[in-house]
Amino acid sequence: VRADIVQIAPEIAGRVAEVAVRDHSRVEAGGLLLRIDPAPFQLALEKAEAELEAARVLVETSRATYHETRSELGELESRADYLLRQARRQQDLATRGVAPAVRVEETQSDALVARERINVLRQRMVRLLTTLKGDVDLAVDDHPSVREKLADRDRAALDLARTTITAPTGGTVVNMRLQRGEQVRAATPVFALVSDRRPWVEANLKETTLTHVAVGQPVDVVLDIYPDIVWKGEVESISPATGAEFAILPPQNASGNWVKVVQRLPVRVRLQPFAGEPALRAGVTATVAIDTGQRRSLMDIFESMAKLGRGSASAAGSP
Repeated sequence: VRADIVQIAPEIAGRVAEVAVRDHSRVEAGGLLLRIDPAPFQLALEKAEAELEAARVLVETSRATYHETRSELGELESRADYLLRQARRQQDLATRGVAPAVRVEETQSDALVARERINVLRQRMVRLLTTLKGDVDLAVDDHPSVREKLADRDRAALDLARTTITAPTGGTVVNMRLQRGEQVRAATPVFALVSDRRPWVEANLKETTLTHVAVGQPVDVVLDIYPDIVWKGEVESISPATGAEFAILPPQNASGNWVKVVQRLPVRVRLQPFAGEPALRAGVTATVAIDTGQRRSLMDIFESMAKLGRGSASAAGSP
């Protein structure tokens, strides 16, 4: 008898703060199983939120600085044009001997300083625009640095949510040995949950007996734990491959010393419920009888034995 068994494994590592179930206790889907100490994960979330706000402020500051610099640059360019005109005018006056040479030098120096300041502001705008990824109007939360911090915040929130572990399905807790205060590791099962979904029977039948077996055929099942009860069922599915195909070391039939071994294929049998049915326990053994609707006569049996004998003789005589 088989049943769906879910291995309960925390997705984060931490110290167990609460165990809400015990061995063989039943739990509904979504029911609390255990809690991991949330304190370090709460701190991580608060840190991530603070870093997110800092990243947002940095982007807003860069944007404001860019607009201020652009405004200052416009004013300075206007002043630089004025100073350049003044320098040319003073140069003309000095040529006619009306203005002193020192005045010419002063106006030219002021114009040169303004031009150097313009170059500095332009370089600053380029840096700020690079920081803003080339788009001053880009939404703050769309900025790459902010998106990174958003992802960090969401990850921290997800880890905090994962400190509460609930049942993925209704079922019965088994192999519960966990105690409060123990340390658990991520992705390491701490106990199992046998699902409430109806169990089924898995019959590993020899390939030589599956000739006429088909999906939907009626089945009689007797469990060793309930030897006086016959369950009615039907063939639900037949495996497309033998069990040997899934072995760690599958058989290598191409070798010269190959020995033929009868293979087995898993056949899934669905059991029909009935009033007063006792509990079905996963792992108990069963006897299965499938009604294929085929009847063999003595002549068919003798012919099969004869074919088997001829096949053995032929195989023995081949080089």
